[in-house]
Amino acid sequence: MQLLIAALSLWLGCDHSPESSRSTVARQSSAVIYERGREALERDGIEGLVWGATPFVSAGASVADQFQPMVDLVSKRYGVPMSVRAGTDYQDIESLLLSKSIDVAIMSPYAYVQAKAKDADIRVFGSPVSNGTETYGAYILVREDAPVQTLAELRGQPFAFVGSRSTSGWLYPASRLLDEGIDPTKDLEGRFYGSHSRVIEAIASGEVAAGATYDSALTQGRGAIRGAGDLRVLARTRRIPRDAYVVRAGFPVEALAGLSRALRSVSNQTAEGRSALAELEDINGFVIADDSVYKPVREIEDVVQSLIGAGGGRMPAIVEPLAPLSAAHQSAH
Repeated sequence: MQLLIAALSLWLGCDHSPESSRSTVARQSSAVIYERGREALERDGIEGLVWGATPFVSAGASVADQFQPMVDLVSKRYGVPMSVRAGTDYQDIESLLLSKSIDVAIMSPYAYVQAKAKDADIRVFGSPVSNGTETYGAYILVREDAPVQTLAELRGQPFAFVGSRSTSGWLYPASRLLDEGIDPTKDLEGRFYGSHSRVIEAIASGEVAAGATYDSALTQGRGAIRGAGDLRVLARTRRIPRDAYVVRAGFPVEALAGLSRALRSVSNQTAEGRSALAELEDINGFVIADDSVYKPVREIEDVVQSLIGAGGGRMPAIVEPLAPLSAAHQSAH
């Protein structure tokens, strides 16, 4: 029992266990942690782990192909077979996690917050470090040649969002607009495009006056989407915690300790780690994360939900794609 409590404390972010217990577990070798994790999985009849990921910026590879090398290295370190299943969107990954169809989900911050509200027993255990930071930024973009200089000038204009579960493509930009007195459900002609690449395409083509995306999506879009290099940042949101790596309800605690240790062993500080992370572009490695990391997301959600739509506002309309997207399809974050 002491081991279970210590494992929870160390890998799930609890603070109330004795420091000596936490230190003892921290000193345990990876071999011991992995062996006990495998034994816990075996006791529960679990032969392998299935990861689920939402599509994001792609350079021709599917999201499963992009994450599989990293997951393969985690599998190698842990000694447990693992595979990656691609979800169609945020809601699909949530459904797979809550139904226990997958063991591990890679979720955008807001998607995690919404899933946690439905099942308090899911657990976040890790988060990536990308470009050397544990947070990222969201932008409101316009074309470089647009006359718009302030957010106030966007009133009544068509505006591209990603989707209602997107952190950088809806929640944080909505908060930023509300800071300027603009209700995105009443003062804009809002549209949900379903992916960050489609948002960027809509802005670049002039289909909308402005739109919301995140920093890495813009960087990658500039190399793949026509006109993306001619977009201008009109406004920035607050910094956002990075994606949540989450296990399903009922996942064995000792197995989670091993999974966390194996994930954190993957970094670009080694040749093997760099190879595993190559398809994930800006990810440098991983850190321990717990539910408290996503408290700012909940706080912004509370503010946005309390302010938008009072008196007849409408959520943005969903814009269906005219044809399947090719290379730069994305919808995470």
